[in-house]
Amino acid sequence: MKKMVSLISLLLFIGIGLFSVYSFMFPFEAGQRLQGAWFGLILFVSPIGVVMSWFCRPVGKASKIRTVSIIGHLLLLLFLILYMTLGYVIWGV
Repeated sequence: MKKMVSLISLLLFIGIGLFSVYSFMFPFEAGQRLQGAWFGLILFVSPIGVVMSWFCRPVGKASKIRTVSIIGHLLLLLFLILYMTLGYVIWGV
């Protein structure tokens, strides 16, 4: 069960990351429902992924999955913070 929670968290990280890259490479038109979905996914789902990975304490190979998942979600949150501060305030994105 603990390995399954780690895998779900890793899949959430991969899905959010791929959707964010897709949103930047092929931006949605103004007014579409998916226009800011990457922002909401990182803001609301990444903390859930961190908590899911943090509280499952697997051993062996599953612990590597847990570590990658936690680091990935934290990097997504760091990207969001940097995008909101540096990207908006300094570069005007």
